[in-house]
Amino acid sequence: MKSQVIKEKMKTFASRGKAIKLTILISITMVLVLITGALYFRSSVYITDNGIVKEIKSNETEIEVILREAGIELYEGDKTSFEKDSNDKIYITIMRAFDVTVIADGKTHSLRLTEGTVEDAVKAAGVKIGENDIVSAELDEELFAGIEIKVSRVKFVNRDAQVEIPFGTEYVETSNLKIGTEEVISNGKNGIKTYLYKDMYIDGKYTSTERLGAEITKEPVNEVIGRGTALQVPYAKLSEPDKVKLVNGLPEDYVKVVSGKATAYSASAGSLTASNRYAVVGTVAVNPNVIPYGSELYIVAQDGSRVYGYAIAADTGLGLLDGRVTVDVFMGSYADSCKWGAVYVDVYVLSLGDNRYISASER
Repeated sequence: MKSQVIKEKMKTFASRGKAIKLTILISITMVLVLITGALYFRSSVYITDNGIVKEIKSNETEIEVILREAGIELYEGDKTSFEKDSNDKIYITIMRAFDVTVIADGKTHSLRLTEGTVEDAVKAAGVKIGENDIVSAELDEELFAGIEIKVSRVKFVNRDAQVEIPFGTEYVETSNLKIGTEEVISNGKNGIKTYLYKDMYIDGKYTSTERLGAEITKEPVNEVIGRGTALQVPYAKLSEPDKVKLVNGLPEDYVKVVSGKATAYSASAGSLTASNRYAVVGTVAVNPNVIPYGSELYIVAQDGSRVYGYAIAADTGLGLLDGRVTVDVFMGSYADSCKWGAVYVDVYVLSLGDNRYISASER
């Protein structure tokens, strides 16, 4: 009986051992299958780094993990691309960043870029380029490692500068001055010439100047000097001394000459003449039958010692009508009339008047 029990127990232990062995064998088989499958299903990964291709096997799909498996490290600014084809091959490209320096407005901008142009780098630095600014490289130039780009600020400032233009001198003949004498009739005034310039400043420093043009902003006025043509300084001066053209002190053009004695007179201010004109220096009394009222005259002493000058026939008197006196010249004062006395003169009749009595409005 005992032997039978022992046999049964032995059979049971043997069955149990077989089951354990079978279980272990199955487990080992499954592990081997899994390991083999894992090894079999790993993808080919091609990593291009700075133009150098490296191949590894990996069953990962994240770039960071794959690169870590490959022992490849990424740095600031580096960029990557990932592509997987229909054969489950993976292609990873690493674009390494390089140093780019942009200098502008006194600041240095250090960048890490992988590609692009000079213009891209300037924009990445947040620098705006003005219309006149100077960039040290062409904007479309491709970037390279270590490139330094300088943006110089250009400013133009317009300004003007004024230069005096010296006045000239103009000489005119005047019957109001004695021959051989000169007198400033009107003062000269300098003119102004304005030059327009454009100054260039680069980064606040003056560099060059361009002249844009020039214009005369104020014309110079000539100094006018009169040169005398009269034998003596006339007592009755013309407001327009060139009205009478003198040659060797005598009128060049005239109608006739009446010669005779000249006396002088004066009168209170506002006195009227026979022709209804005011009695003023430059009006004279005549015989209107010989020299009509309104005639223009030029009176010179026959010996050239004195000159009354330009006059208008405007008045008369008994001594003139009876022929004792040829002309009676008006003086500005009694003293001047006494000083004149009686002088023999030539009366050059420049034009004949019409003996008209003028109205009050014409005086």
